Amino acid sequence: MSVSFQSTRLMLLVLFFSLFGSGCAATLHKNTDLLPAEEYLKDDAFPHFRAYPIEQAREIFALDDDAKAFVAKATQGLHSDEDNIKMLIRRIFSRSELDLIYTASANTIASDTFQNASANCLSLSIMTFSMAREAGFISEFQIIDIPEYWTRRAGYSILNGHINLRIKSNNRANKKVLFEKSFVVDFDPVSGADQFISRDASVPVVLAMFYNNKGAEALMKKNNDLAYAYFRESILADDGYPGAWVNLGLLYRKIGLYDFAMNAYQKAIRLDKDYNTAWENLAILQKHLGNVKAASDINRRLDAKRNENPFYHQMLAEVDREKGRFESSIHHYERAIRLNRNQHEFYLGLASVYFEKGDFKNSKRLLNTAKKKAGKSKVADIYVNKLTALSNFIASAHIN
Repeated sequence: MSVSFQSTRLMLLVLFFSLFGSGCAATLHKNTDLLPAEEYLKDDAFPHFRAYPIEQAREIFALDDDAKAFVAKATQGLHSDEDNIKMLIRRIFSRSELDLIYTASANTIASDTFQNASANCLSLSIMTFSMAREAGFISEFQIIDIPEYWTRRAGYSILNGHINLRIKSNNRANKKVLFEKSFVVDFDPVSGADQFISRDASVPVVLAMFYNNKGAEALMKKNNDLAYAYFRESILADDGYPGAWVNLGLLYRKIGLYDFAMNAYQKAIRLDKDYNTAWENLAILQKHLGNVKAASDINRRLDAKRNENPFYHQMLAEVDREKGRFESSIHHYERAIRLNRNQHEFYLGLASVYFEKGDFKNSKRLLNTAKKKAGKSKVADIYVNKLTALSNFIASAHIN
């Protein structure tokens, strides 16, 4: 991978979230884990970062009057907390009451999420957390340890993560509850989070994730000072969140601060020795610095670990397709399908490659398969439209 970081993995919490394991050997800078977070920062390298106003915690979680009225209406007239919680959740998801649109790049504060009705999973979860608290319920964030999963945007492979909420009644001290019921609210557009381990996430951790997302967006837009401002705020919110350290290291590497980049990656690894993205970015840096063997050792272990992950092959296939390496892209998509035959996105990706190759017969066949794999979901309707468009294209071009 080149220094241009076109294929570098960003820790962007789109859904919300993400390394490599115990066998990787790397030379770590002495005692960097003992330094306070501020010692890793390089303010003077980003002279304009203070010019950008950064959302503070109170603003991020605050609800405006319209959102508060929505909560009051959703929970009025019902007798039990359980009924009120269910009604609030139902209203939030109901398009007739709040036309929520999932948008991966929309990292917004709670009041803007409500007004715009467009946000990503993290922002939707923050809004719902605040609404549950407004209604008097206990609301807690949960990190979901999903497998590594990437999406492509603006030439980047973005490693996704996931977060959801658990809401329960705020029982008074004089109430004795033998079995307390809680409700999980999950905005993941691809279901299945219940298959994976969840762990509690504090508000400071969620703030760190929010700032990290905003920083990653700024980095992709080549606004280095704004990206630094957000990564810095993320680390100050919770310096135990490794994603921000990786992205800060990527930013440092981009502007040639290699020692600072090394320390940031190693800080992430000390926080999570199994953090593949930190190891991968460390390998990129090692290769750039001429430490080819160290980089090769890390990459070999990463490839061995990821080789059975179908989403890893999907990501490689998408990179190959963008670069016009169609045969290699087909190979990786086929490998992904062999590992998981039920992901309709794999068939769509492969259909796209065949379309770009001019093989419209295989493209149409694979689109049909993608539609079948999508089942009765709304995505299936999109495939129907794609198939119609492809059929019309084939007919107009007189292609057999």
